[in-house]
Amino acid sequence: MNERCSECNFKFEKETGFFFGAMFVSYALAVAQMIISLVLFWYFVDMSPLRVFAIIALVTILMSTFNFRLSRSIWIHLFYKL
Repeated sequence: MNERCSECNFKFEKETGFFFGAMFVSYALAVAQMIISLVLFWYFVDMSPLRVFAIIALVTILMSTFNFRLSRSIWIHLFYKL
């Protein structure tokens, strides 16, 4: 993650442990993605439970890097309006 914003030079890194709360935001995003995948592939596509589990695991792994940045961004926007 960049140390400062390229547009306004805002320093992203706050005090030690500031982004600890972003872990909970990331968890919520991952759970939402898992539930959406479950509903989509189990109820609408009618796949077997083992395949649905594999798809959910794959989606979670692939989205983890995206969730990392997004959760930190959501967390900082809860405290600061940029």
